[in-house]
Amino acid sequence: MQNSSTVFVELPEDEMRIKFAKDETIVFVSSSGHCNLDCSYCVITPVVKHNPSLTYEDLRFVHESIAGKKFFIFSGKGDFFAGYRKSDRLLAKLLEHDDIGVALDVNGVVIHCFDSLSPQQLAKIRHINLTFHYRQLLEHKALDVWKRNALTMLSMADSEDFFVNIVLSPPERALWEDALTWYQDNVFAKCGKKLVLINDVNFPLAPADEEVISLLHDRFGQVIQSTRRGNFESVLKEFDHVSCPAGQSYFRVWNDGKIEACPNIDELRNSGNAKERTFFPRSEPFICSDVRYCDCYHIASAGKMEFRRKLDQPMPQPPVAKRSGVVAWIKDLRRR
Repeated sequence: MQNSSTVFVELPEDEMRIKFAKDETIVFVSSSGHCNLDCSYCVITPVVKHNPSLTYEDLRFVHESIAGKKFFIFSGKGDFFAGYRKSDRLLAKLLEHDDIGVALDVNGVVIHCFDSLSPQQLAKIRHINLTFHYRQLLEHKALDVWKRNALTMLSMADSEDFFVNIVLSPPERALWEDALTWYQDNVFAKCGKKLVLINDVNFPLAPADEEVISLLHDRFGQVIQSTRRGNFESVLKEFDHVSCPAGQSYFRVWNDGKIEACPNIDELRNSGNAKERTFFPRSEPFICSDVRYCDCYHIASAGKMEFRRKLDQPMPQPPVAKRSGVVAWIKDLRRR
């Protein structure tokens, strides 16, 4: 594009950012159409129940349609393990492929074949987010089940890229202390794994909430790993436009089979359907000026996004912005 320069964005340290390889195609998969919990702060409204889920054959089609290495992020609508039967061994089958890496975002109520995975298969699970939904587990009388599954997963796969987190939703503030007490006595005391506190993106924290969180840090400091407040807009909106590989080396696959290059841009929302066995990748990058979503953050984290700025637009001084703990430093690498 004329009259623009390319700049390099050095993202800040983020302990929970997934570590991608630049030669991997990222496939963000909402494979499950079911969740066995019903959390009030779920970003999916309503929480999915008994909707279609992807089968191994659906995922194998996606895998075989994309050349080279693939990294599947299993997150999104439903809980990954709740979307299929234990006898399906879906996770184990996927991990038999040499060119697949996996990230799991799960609630821990069921873990199916996880406890039978081999060391070689476990090594391909490079990132795990295990969420501790205390109120729902309490109401479903599933705390003991969650404890057993959490300790099993941690004993087999704990690493610096395995995170146990709890969502601090203001409507459930009365349970925060009970939740941390239970976790301290039942998980931390057994294995020493700390909790990441995550804010509820749908409910901004009020001063009273902030005060309670401060008190939690005072009392449970040894149990808390960090506090995270996600905001994907960050400084990305500072740019005039970006060159994005969505549809080339980034895709979204939904539980009904729909494949999208990007779920946020209408022009990029039809890349095929895994259940219908159709796939339409793009032949060139997409020039985009709406860079504020979690998809954008994954692509930028993988070093796949080229940021551009008009030549007559002044370069900001670092740090450019600070929003909920997200900061970026920009180095001018103008290429005329």
